[in-house]
Amino acid sequence: MSSVPLVSIVCVTYQHASFIGEALDGFLAQKVNFAYEIIVHDDASTDGTAEIVQEYAANDPEKFKVIRQTVNQRSKGIRPWPPCFAQARGKYIALCEGDDHWFDPLKLQRQVDAMEADPEATGCFTNAYNVTDGVRQVFLGHYNRVPKGLVLEQEEYLRGQGIPTCMFLFRRELMQTYNEVVLLFATGDTALFTLLTGMGHLIYQPVFTSVRLIHPGGVYSMKGPVHHLRVQLQNLPEQDKLSAYRHHDVIQLRKEYALKKSWREAMEKQNWELARLVWKHVVRDRSVLGWSMRETLLAGLRVQFPVRYERTLGSLHRLRRAFTRSEEVLAKDPVAQVRKTLGLLPLRDTIFNAQRPEVPLEMPEPCLLT
Repeated sequence: MSSVPLVSIVCVTYQHASFIGEALDGFLAQKVNFAYEIIVHDDASTDGTAEIVQEYAANDPEKFKVIRQTVNQRSKGIRPWPPCFAQARGKYIALCEGDDHWFDPLKLQRQVDAMEADPEATGCFTNAYNVTDGVRQVFLGHYNRVPKGLVLEQEEYLRGQGIPTCMFLFRRELMQTYNEVVLLFATGDTALFTLLTGMGHLIYQPVFTSVRLIHPGGVYSMKGPVHHLRVQLQNLPEQDKLSAYRHHDVIQLRKEYALKKSWREAMEKQNWELARLVWKHVVRDRSVLGWSMRETLLAGLRVQFPVRYERTLGSLHRLRRAFTRSEEVLAKDPVAQVRKTLGLLPLRDTIFNAQRPEVPLEMPEPCLLT
């Protein structure tokens, strides 16, 4: 077997002491007929993650490369993948973060065989399980849809097809422009998948090979809806540009769907931070939610001043009920007809319906007694 690696496994990790051992064991358990290397990037962990990685590397120094940061790079806006890709020597790069792991020992061999047989393919992915608090669910088929076929083109990906990084392998030679592109995106994997699907197609293998752990320390999965919407609103325009606007209608539909879904959630859960984020984008293009100018202004008042808005709305409803009761009383009073004749309409009509007072009827000149 050649000592030059055919595959470079890239593992980025931070505060994953409870998980990193299982991830590294999954890498070492791969049954392959080629050489591979393991590149681990530790982003200045303080929980013992780096020490665990160093122990594994000491036992197999020819297979491991460790990039150990002394200052957390993500907090400074520096992405972890570019330095790892620069160190990689393999024809292919396989991704897996330190809190995920592979359980299929044939994962790499199966993916490499598929890529070698299809030179037009730029990447390959499988299915995986999500595990949250010990409960396991399939990823493709539960959290995200299953691809329509075994070949994934860019349009289908842009429609929202999920591809977790822990089950992805791709050609390293296609990464020349990645470092420039990724700076424009909120998430590195979105930039990667958009770039690769623009150069060819992805192969989908309908087998389970990996586990994604969903936990409070996860970088993205456990973030709230405001963060998720911000990420989508930053990524979608960049995906549109990177795909040369070939799928602009698809991107617009995804943006509209994200805003509508977020608005419903914000109203149901009274999440005013999320509501303000949605409103800020809708006010630029009201057609996204089909709002009139009046509806947009009222929505703005509601999300900017929710307490005052609810109090004012309650007061107006109480006034309306009071005026309605007053009108009912006046309707039974003969004097009400005189008031109407003289143009003295009930206050309710004046305030809520903005009706113009009727012109009083012309009264005959008074008779002068002589």
